[in-house]
Amino acid sequence: MAPCAWPPGKVLDLTRLLPGPLAGKLLLELGFSVLKVEPPAGDPLQALAPEAYRFLNAGKEVRVLDLKTEEGREALLALVGEAAILLEANRPGVMERLGLGPEVLLAHNPRLVYARLRGYPEGDDPGHDLTYLAEAGLLGRFPWRAFQFADLAGAYALALAALKGLLLGGGVYEVALSEAVKAVAYPPIPFLDGSVLCYGVYPAQEGEVALAALEPHLWARFCQRAGLPELLGAAFSPASPDNPAYAKLLAFFAERPAHALEAWAKAEGLPLRRVRG
Repeated sequence: MAPCAWPPGKVLDLTRLLPGPLAGKLLLELGFSVLKVEPPAGDPLQALAPEAYRFLNAGKEVRVLDLKTEEGREALLALVGEAAILLEANRPGVMERLGLGPEVLLAHNPRLVYARLRGYPEGDDPGHDLTYLAEAGLLGRFPWRAFQFADLAGAYALALAALKGLLLGGGVYEVALSEAVKAVAYPPIPFLDGSVLCYGVYPAQEGEVALAALEPHLWARFCQRAGLPELLGAAFSPASPDNPAYAKLLAFFAERPAHALEAWAKAEGLPLRRVRG
C-alpha cells in the first residue's frame, strides 16, 4: 500500500460558541492539528459554559489575534499559507470587511479549504439552534432545553464539507445551519417513542434503564433471560397502564437496581443500559 500523508496540514478554527468549534473537534479527532484563533475578548462560551468550552476545545492550540489590526491580519495570512482548512462562522460580510475574505485567503494559499458556517443560505438573518429547529419542524421532537441538535447537524456538515474540499483540492464551501438540520429531519419512525414494550425507559431501583429490544431475537432473548416467557408475543403491545404485559415489565424492573440490571444485560448480550445524567 502506498504511503498516505495524513493529515495534509493544519486546521485554523476561527469559530466560537458551539457548532464551529465542534466541527474543529471532529477534525482534531480525525488526526488534524487544530489551531483555534480567538479575538482579544476570547470565545464567549468560555465564560458562559466553561465545561462545554473545555470539551469542545481540549487538544487545540489557542492563539489570540486581533483581526481588526494590521498586525493580526498579517499573522493570520502567515498561518493561512501553511494551513489545509480554515473554519469560519462570522456573519456574512465580516471577513470581507476585514480584508480576509475567501478570495484574499485563497490568493495566499490556492489549496486552502475555506469552510464557512452561516445561519441561512441567503441573507444575513440571525438565528440559533432554537430557531433552526423550529423552522425545520423538529422543535417538538428534541429536548431543545438540554441538547442543541441543529448545531450538531451543522458541525458534522461543516466537517464533511471541509473533507470534501480536501478531496477536490481546495476552494470555498458553505454550510447553512438551517439547511443542515433540515437534511436530517427524517419523518418520525413508529415505535421509537416509548409507546411499545420493547423500546422505552423504565423506572428501576436507584434510577432508570433504557430497553431497546426492537429485533424479535433480542426481545426473545430478553424475555427468556428475564424469566418472562409470557411476554414473548407482547413486544409491540402498548406501554400503557391498562396493558397487563406492561405492568409485568414495570414490576420486573422495579424490583432491581439500575446498575445491577445493566451488568446483567451486558453479561447476557441485551440492549439495555442504565440512564445517566
